[in-house]
Amino acid sequence: RSMWYDPVFRVETIDGRNVWCKRHYRVRDGSVPGTFKFSVLDNGITSNEFWNIVACADDLSWIVFHYAGAAGAVGQRYLGGLLCTPDGSLPPQSAREPINAALKSAGIEPWELFVVDNTEDSPGAIDAGPPPLDFFRKDVLRQKVENKE
Repeated sequence: RSMWYDPVFRVETIDGRNVWCKRHYRVRDGSVPGTFKFSVLDNGITSNEFWNIVACADDLSWIVFHYAGAAGAVGQRYLGGLLCTPDGSLPPQSAREPINAALKSAGIEPWELFVVDNTEDSPGAIDAGPPPLDFFRKDVLRQKVENKE
C-alpha cells in the first residue's frame, strides 16, 4: 500500500530569506507497523527516507517521529526527528518527561529541537508571504468559498 504526501513548509535559505517549499512524497508502509518509507524527487535528485513513530500520547496530543534519509546520487545522508502537536505549540510541561525519554531513545537530545512558528504574524511567515496552499488544496479552498456563498 502507498499514498502521496504533499507538504508545504517554510525554510530559511542560506542567505537569510524565508521561502515556502513544496514536495510530493510517495509514502509506503514499512515492514513493521508504525514505520514508513518516503521517497521524493527534489531538483532531479531522489531521496529515500525511513520514518518511524517513536512515541505518542494516548490522546494524540503529541507524537515523536524519527527519520533517516539519503540522496545516494550525491552522497548525502541525514537523520532527524520531529515533535508534532495538532496546533504546533509545545506540549505542557507535564508531558515533557515521556517526550524527552522518547527523543533520547531515538538518539535525539531535547535541546536539539527548535520551535517552528508558522503563524501568519510570525516574522518568518510575514517575510515568506502567504503559503502556496492553493495547488494542493485548491478543491478544498474552492468548496469553502462555495459554501460561504
